[in-house]
Formats: sequence, structure tokens, C-alpha cells
Amino acid sequence: MGQDRPNHQPLPFFTASISAFVRLERANGTPLYRQISLGLREAILSGDLPEGTRLPPERALAQELGVNRTTIMNAYHDLSSEGLIEGHVGRGTLVKRSNLQLEDDYFEQSLPSWLLGLSANEDALLGPDARVLSELSSMEERQEIISLAQGTPPPDMLPAELIQSILADNLTTARQSALGYCPVDGLLSLRRSIAARMRQRGVQVDVQNILVLSGSTQGLGLIGRFLLSPGDEVVVEVPTYLGAIQMFRALGARIIGIPTDNEGMRVDLLETVLARRQPRFIYTLPTFQNPTGVVMSLERRRRLLQLAKRHQIPIIEDDAYGEIYFNDKAPQPLKALDTYGNVLYLSTYSKMLAPGLRVAWLAAPVPMIERLGLYKQTFDLNTNAIGQWIISELIRRELLDAHLQLARQCYQRKLTLMLEAIETYWPTGGRVYPPTGGIHLWYRLPGDMRARNLLREAAHERVVFVIGELFHVDGGGHHYLRLSFASPEEKHITEGIRRIGIAMRRLMARRTPSDERDSPVERIPIV
Repeated sequence: MGQDRPNHQPLPFFTASISAFVRLERANGTPLYRQISLGLREAILSGDLPEGTRLPPERALAQELGVNRTTIMNAYHDLSSEGLIEGHVGRGTLVKRSNLQLEDDYFEQSLPSWLLGLSANEDALLGPDARVLSELSSMEERQEIISLAQGTPPPDMLPAELIQSILADNLTTARQSALGYCPVDGLLSLRRSIAARMRQRGVQVDVQNILVLSGSTQGLGLIGRFLLSPGDEVVVEVPTYLGAIQMFRALGARIIGIPTDNEGMRVDLLETVLARRQPRFIYTLPTFQNPTGVVMSLERRRRLLQLAKRHQIPIIEDDAYGEIYFNDKAPQPLKALDTYGNVLYLSTYSKMLAPGLRVAWLAAPVPMIERLGLYKQTFDLNTNAIGQWIISELIRRELLDAHLQLARQCYQRKLTLMLEAIETYWPTGGRVYPPTGGIHLWYRLPGDMRARNLLREAAHERVVFVIGELFHVDGGGHHYLRLSFASPEEKHITEGIRRIGIAMRRLMARRTPSDERDSPVERIPIV
């Protein structure tokens, strides 16, 4: 580590060309301000722009890079929200690295070269925000933190008593099925039960169409490794599930984002893309989409299937929330309309029962199941047997549907409570998108308020949520946030929303004239 500068005086004004750190590619789809902030971020963290360096004024840097001043303002705003730069009246904009980062540099000097490359490789594959959710999870472990970020069932909906009774009654007689090895493609009794339940939902599958997985993310990884080579393109919705973004990036895929509205993916825009590109597959969450909660309309589902058939492109349907619905009837899976075998259907028991069971499944044409089953055994010999056996027994005893009914009632009650709290405690001018199922609420912040800034402010109030930009592959989502209502206790939902409201008003007080009037909170129905 270098010696401290006397009195911590800032370095002289940075006179070299910023273009040495920022190479703008105007056709790559990433907003220019984001390219600038990422370039400067890397230069700061690498030490090329040391702590105390005075960056060029916005107007001067805009002229150097050939962009608008607003673009530089947004880039500096990004860096400021991460704590990497700080504005000082009379001294300009200074680089401000944390002591922790400087200490990390000191220890890195003694690491072998292959370890030093891990961080850079991770950022290149997963993106600069790959650590955000793990940081949120660390915060959630602190008891004083209210988390509206965690998308899991609450403790009182984890079926511990049901599982305990099943273990007490049957484990000794079923010890081989529950505690021994099972086939790579899954416990036969569970595969039969899954196929039967899917047929009840209109999907014509049999046991040979089912592959049991250790979580649906494993399914994404298996399909991706089987179908993708580095540099291949895949289509996703914007916004979409963060875990899928990270998986596809880790596999070296180039991601094409298709915008969504209140009817789901804009298949008219997808059709334009497919006319000139050849993606390897289309990834969609058509039912209670994560993060928006949207249900894709029937017309768009049919058009999507027609496009997939015409262009011979498979569709990965991720249906984690399809059985958590608040109306009288569950939406049918997209695969129920698939007569050509183009849909690879993924679902999981993590949201329906318990994530700790680590049991999910893939429903697909037999040749795909056979090939992926062979591929799966190179990564894990089989999915944990006891979790499969427990779920199979829950279904056999007709306990799963009763549990799901309780879960739907619980989550709908919590959603109503969250919406009422937003109406009560949040300033007007935002837009809320009430879902008809699932466990997430999507919200558009008032005016130009940024979710990343609000998260930083809300942390002072000991409450966390997930910022919208993490679900975007197009550099957008800065003004959106996702609130998960299933996991927290009811009293914590109200209190958490109240605390976020305090943080919002504090931000608005800094930026908004006192006489400005906001429009009411707008509720956008999800159909």
C-alpha cells in the first residue's frame, strides 16, 4: 500500500485523457452513461485513479467524450451512489475509495496470479452487480433489519409439522427410497406424481417426460450448457429473473432483452428480432413473472409459440409461481398450449413448500430428457433422495393442495397489507403494479428517484429491498424496485413500508422544491 499523503490533500486535477479508461461503443445497447461509469469504476478500483484524484468537470468531460453533459451527470451519479466519488464545493469531484478496498489491495499483493484474476473474470461473466444479492442476504441475517427482498416462504409456512409426521410414520419402512441412491432422473413415485399434476393443469406429459432437478437453477444450467456455446445469443424478457441473467452470462451467452408490458413479453418486438437474429432459445416467465408479477396474455402466448415453431427455437418456460394464485383458477402453463414440443418447462417446490428441500423438475420431450439426464449425472449423481421422498409422500397423502391453499390465503393477505401500507406511508407520485399471484410486488418510484439511492437511504432505517436495475439487461430499471411480501411477518411488512416511506421523503426533501405537488399513487392492474 502506498504512503499516506500529508494531511490527505487531494491529488492535482486529473490531466490525462479519461478516454484511456472509457471506450464508448455506441451500438452495443448499453447506455453511454453506464459505459462511462463502468469504465471509471474499474479505473478507481484498480488504482489507476487513486483516492483523492480530482475528476474533470462535467462539461469538460462531456466535450472530451463527445456526449451530452447530462450523460456525464448520470455517470457521476452512479459512481457517487456506490461511494466511489464525492462532490466538494470549491474542490470539484474527488475519487473516494473505502479503507476496506485499500486494505484488500494490500493483501492482494501476496496472492498468486490466478487468484487475482478471479474478480475480473467474475465481473466479466456475471456483471458488476453480481454481489448485490449476497450483500442483501448478509444484511438480512441481522435481526434488526426488515427484509422485503427475500423471495421465500415465511417460517410459519414451511411445512415442518407435515414433514415430521411423514418421517415418523414412514421413514423406517421406506429407508431405501428416502435415504439411499435413486435414479439420476428422479424417484419414480415423484415423477409419476408430477406428471399427473401437470396433466391436471392441461399439460400432456407422462413420467418419461420428467427429470427431477436440484433446484430450477440447475435446470437452467443444464439446458444452457447443453444448448449454448460462448457467444451464442439468448432472448429474455426485460425485466427478468436475476438468477437467469447470471447463469446465461456465466455460460458466455450474449443476452437480447425484449421489453414487457402488462400483457407480458412484447412478442411484436420479438418477431422483429427473430427476423434478423438466431438466438439459441427464448427464456420467459409467463405466469406471475419475477419481478413484475405480470401474467402473459393468452393471445401473446399463442403468438410466442407460433414464432418459436416458425423459427425452430425452443422456449424455456420458468413457472416457479404458477400454483400461487389469488383468483379462483390458476393460469395454465404456456406448455399446455404447446403441440410441437418446443417448450422446456421448469418448476420448483422451493416456493410451494420449502427451498431447503432442493427439488425441482423439468418437463420436456423424451429425447431432451434422456440427453439431459446423461448430462446431469456428470454434475450430480442424483437429486437428494429424502427431499424427493418427502414431496412424493405429501402428494400421495393429498397434503400438498391443502398446504398450497393456506399459502395462497397467507400471501394474498400480506399483499393486501403491503398495498395498504404503501397508500398510507409513501409519498404520492409512484406507480404500483398489484399482481394476481406470486410473491413479488413491482413498484415505480416517483419522479426521477433512483432505487439504488433509496436502498442506501433505507439501510439507515434498517430495511432492505431489491433494486430494479438488477433485473434489467439493457441498463434500465433505475427507478424501479421489487418488494417481496411472502417472507416477512405481517407487522414487519407495515413497519418496513413505513421505514421506506421515511427514506423516500428524506430523498425528496433534498431534491424537490417545497411547493412541488405530486400526482397520486397509480395502481396498474396486472391481467
